[in-house]
Amino acid sequence: MKREIINQLKPGFILFCVIYAVTTLFSSALLLYQGQPTDTNLHILNRGAVILIAVITIILFEKIKLKSKVLSYFVPYAISMGIVFLYVWISGFIEPLHPDAYRDIFLNFTSVTICVIIVITIKDRLKEKR
Repeated sequence: MKREIINQLKPGFILFCVIYAVTTLFSSALLLYQGQPTDTNLHILNRGAVILIAVITIILFEKIKLKSKVLSYFVPYAISMGIVFLYVWISGFIEPLHPDAYRDIFLNFTSVTICVIIVITIKDRLKEKR
């Protein structure tokens, strides 16, 4: 039982680590290129929270299978987007939000979600061909 739980959590943890590392490196390189040498620790923790929500969304994409393929992706995305917006709203009580915070998180979360859906679709089609 314990091994089964660990086997369920391990891929999600690895996915979290990979996405967090890639987004942090990309963000840091972009900020340095733009001339901003530092990023706040709170911002890095917020990124981790949003990535955790994204990883849970990816797991839901794999687990929730509805009759409509579109709904199988849209339902977890809509729930997760609502949670992300709630998280941004709550974080606004801790630190002032950028004027475009909601737009930015929507565009970033949605673009990554679209990429993930494309990868999952390609993976599923390759499985079907075998």
